Amino acid sequence: MSRGATVLAEGRWANAVLYLVEHGGHTWVVKDFKPRAFIVRHTIGRLLISRECRALRRMRGLAGVPQGAFRLDACAVAYRFAPGQMLNKAELGPRIGEFFLALEGVLKQVHAVAGIVHLDTRTSSNILVTEQGAPMLIDFQSHASTAWMPGPVRRWLEGFDMAGIYKHWARLSPETMGEWRQEQLKEMNRWRRFWILRGYLGARKPISVK
Repeated sequence: MSRGATVLAEGRWANAVLYLVEHGGHTWVVKDFKPRAFIVRHTIGRLLISRECRALRRMRGLAGVPQGAFRLDACAVAYRFAPGQMLNKAELGPRIGEFFLALEGVLKQVHAVAGIVHLDTRTSSNILVTEQGAPMLIDFQSHASTAWMPGPVRRWLEGFDMAGIYKHWARLSPETMGEWRQEQLKEMNRWRRFWILRGYLGARKPISVK
């Protein structure tokens, strides 16, 4: 990584390091496993970078997800940087209900158009509030393709995905989410203790950059 790169997030042993890089007149986020141990970067690292790059390419042109993604090498992917703050650090003000409606719409498009589920929407650092106040969903390394799945399985996973957003919505503005969404959240929370991927790689230590 170049000397001009800024560290955005330094994760645990099995997480990539995130950098902010200026290149070609644009600002890029680079997710890179090269600083990790040899065995990590050439097993988990290669797998997760390949998965995330594939997901970002499938979502090309969709609003509310990273754009311009390309693979730098076997252990790193880059995509356009969107200035903003993580959800748990942002001040949404009186338009909080509109923000979550828009975020719900982003995830519905990811499900319907790209045919994938995020599977880590409960982590607030995966949801950004851009400088324009719009939602952006990031970090698709845990995603799954639903194209091959039977309808009931696909709908269940999409509901699980959506419940992650409803979790944040219920915490920040329950009065704007409506009874139906609250019931959906309760229903999916009953299943959450069985979710085998919960916390499987550990949390990343984020550094907020605006």
